[in-house]
Amino acid sequence: MSNCVTGRRSRAESLPGQTAARPCHAGPPDVPKARHYSYRVDHDLGFAPHIAGRLCTLCGCKKTTIERWAKAGSWIVGIGGKGTGKNDALIYAMKVEETPSYRDFRKAHPADASYLSGHGIPRDAPVLLSTHFYYFGNQARLLPPDLSHIIHTTQGCKRLSNKDIASLNELVLSGYRCGAHGKPNNRILKSLRAAC
Repeated sequence: MSNCVTGRRSRAESLPGQTAARPCHAGPPDVPKARHYSYRVDHDLGFAPHIAGRLCTLCGCKKTTIERWAKAGSWIVGIGGKGTGKNDALIYAMKVEETPSYRDFRKAHPADASYLSGHGIPRDAPVLLSTHFYYFGNQARLLPPDLSHIIHTTQGCKRLSNKDIASLNELVLSGYRCGAHGKPNNRILKSLRAAC
């Protein structure tokens, strides 16, 4: 891990297509061995993370680090880089619920996986899935001083503790329902580039 500084659904098939809004109260992470990460989102194009209704996916972005290491129960926190226009602000946070391979995800949910087509995603690449997410995009939230240490300012990622995630939920996320609260900062209207 040289690049990193120190209610789950039962199956991926149950995740896409959910439409009912619901309050989210995460509490402490429920998988003791799950690790949590923050990273810098260089461009917020709608590709990674990708929001489709009540589903948030991450694939083809942090493929040698976070996407490989995350498991059900992991939290992924995306912090805005200069290219987003929301420097050091919270772009999104997701609690990973499933990590199927791209092959399995595409087979079970071809419509939800279609945005990954043509981007050279390996069939065995993990796709991080979540219906327990908070996406702010162009409405990115500034983090309070008590959470400034979770901001990752370079390439790679930063390991977060369970206490960090509990504080993020208490100080920021508890005021919102799960789901999208903004739109991509750098959306390209004609196509989604494989960038993040």
